[in-house]
Amino acid sequence: MTATDDAPEPPATAEDRWQHIHDRLSAIEHRIREHSNTAIATVDTCLARLDALRHDLAHGPWPPQALPAPANPATIPPQPARGPHGAPLGPAGHPHAPTVPDPPQHGPAPGHQAAVRAPA
Repeated sequence: MTATDDAPEPPATAEDRWQHIHDRLSAIEHRIREHSNTAIATVDTCLARLDALRHDLAHGPWPPQALPAPANPATIPPQPARGPHGAPLGPAGHPHAPTVPDPPQHGPAPGHQAAVRAPA
């Protein structure tokens, strides 16, 4: 049988509130455990790949003939190409222009005289 009136629900008891808090904490603990297990499995996979690469470099022909392909390239974001000084390269393969203008030069360059124009 269902209630059809709009009677307010009885106020929650202290025990009900504590049970709700306990349930929420249990759910959070479960999510943390899942995320931790996923992160640990990912780190273990990376460490195994590094160990295999170390073994190949230590016991394989030198120089190496080919590098192994990553296990899942979709999970590794592509890194932008870098120039010789570590600056990211633009679409044409040239370093990006600085985002901050160069500071003004104080005085003429050594060996040059400043040209002063007289007002006309």
